[in-house]
Amino acid sequence: MWAFWLAVGALVLAKLALVADLSVELVFTPHDDSLYVERALHLLRGEAFGPYDSRILVKLPGISVWLAAVRSIGIPYLLSIQLLYIAAGLYLCHGLVRAGSARWVVLIALALYLFNPMTMGSLWVRVLREPLSTGLFVAFIAGWLHIIVAVQRRASILGHALIAAATFALALYVREEEKLLWLLLAGFGGAAIWILWRQRELLSRFGLQSVAVAIVVPVLAALALGWSMRAFIEYNYGAPILHEFSEGEYPRLIAAIRSINTQKDNRMVMVPQEALAKVRAEVPEFGPVANRLPRPGPWTNSCRFHGVCSEWSSGWTLFLIKDAAYYAGLTPNLPAAQTYFRSVREAIEKACAERRLACHNTGHQLLPRVELRWTRAYVRELLGLLKLLLRPDVAVFGNPPGVYSVSVDLGREYQAVTMTDYFDTQWQSSALPEAHRLLRNPLAHWRTSIASAYLAISPLVLVALLAAFFYRLLSVKPVDTVTLVGSIVVGFLCLRLLVLAYLSVFIGAFESRAILTTFVVALLFAVPYLAATITAIRRRVA
Repeated sequence: MWAFWLAVGALVLAKLALVADLSVELVFTPHDDSLYVERALHLLRGEAFGPYDSRILVKLPGISVWLAAVRSIGIPYLLSIQLLYIAAGLYLCHGLVRAGSARWVVLIALALYLFNPMTMGSLWVRVLREPLSTGLFVAFIAGWLHIIVAVQRRASILGHALIAAATFALALYVREEEKLLWLLLAGFGGAAIWILWRQRELLSRFGLQSVAVAIVVPVLAALALGWSMRAFIEYNYGAPILHEFSEGEYPRLIAAIRSINTQKDNRMVMVPQEALAKVRAEVPEFGPVANRLPRPGPWTNSCRFHGVCSEWSSGWTLFLIKDAAYYAGLTPNLPAAQTYFRSVREAIEKACAERRLACHNTGHQLLPRVELRWTRAYVRELLGLLKLLLRPDVAVFGNPPGVYSVSVDLGREYQAVTMTDYFDTQWQSSALPEAHRLLRNPLAHWRTSIASAYLAISPLVLVALLAAFFYRLLSVKPVDTVTLVGSIVVGFLCLRLLVLAYLSVFIGAFESRAILTTFVVALLFAVPYLAATITAIRRRVA
């Protein structure tokens, strides 16, 4: 036993040494990194998320709450992410050992987890939501692995249930697609009920208490956190809306504009120029917004990233319209924004009802309904995601840059919030050549070598994992704990990819960070799951 934990400690220390020189990458992205930092800075100052504008509520607040929380207790942001990630991995590996995985198998899984190249590059050291989401996701799975083991052994599950509840609740408010975690919670809950039923303990006092604690506590935690955040936003901004792209009037306005018939029918263009012109003609109050929208062209990001040059692709239009309404002075606060978007939407719907506009029903949410005509596009996007999963752009850092290309003021905000050990505003503002870092990691060159080796074997491991998953689905033999939990997790990851493919049909292809969590968790579970499957096959043959 001592040798196992000694090896675990050596792996953790090796990972920490490998990334010791990395610091927060400073990036100006008004709807991502710098938005999260600015909101956290306002939270720390007691100013809610700052003055209302078109950006404040376009992303869920979880990442900014995390930034402010760890800063308030004096933990640098990047260190907090590393600690969460390592602790979650160790917690899960402990659960795998309890569930019966061989220690050498767990060590390999931990090595794949710790030295995943996506945790040693730009996608990890930027202030993005994916690293936080990944750590919370792994901790949530680990909590449930321990719960299921405890249920099988008739042991207490309270401590593990509290960890699962806390990570589940916070994860729901970090990334929008984490709403899918409700399905994962249902899957784990169903597994616990099935085990209790097989043990004839479901209706016993222990069984009822276990089900209540394991399922009800996470649900109550998620509802309580959501209610608290909504109450906070309503108190400071006037309406209980956490995310303006999925709640309130703005998505319904986009759906109304999207319903207008136009000659162009591009799945990635929900709001064509023709539709904008028709709305401007029929709804004069929308004119100031339409007039402020930039013209599409070959110089736009829409053209560069999505190949949509004569229009604005949906991934950009949604932000442009909201920005234009704010800068036109029509949405100075959240209640006014809801009132304005509702009035324009109702005017469009009235024009459609009176046949002044030719319209068709495309749903009332931000994204259109699923249609058979997009099947080929959906398959293409799904294959693109699978290709990205097998060969992601890990963006591993060799030697980080000496100076980041941001303003001095923004750099100071990053420094104040993240406590990054590397951002010298005097270097930034002076005419000196590129600054020299105080720390040069002699192990830095190993990061690219590890990434190359990792990416060479990871496709084989992922394909083997998928094959084992389908084999276990078709097998009618009893399953062990690792296989049970692993099958639920792998099935959920497949569902997650299917949902992301649906989103990319209309938003465009995703970057590698969209599959960061899937890539990390799949490779973490691969070796224990494959080992359990091989053991089952041997027993079946014997």
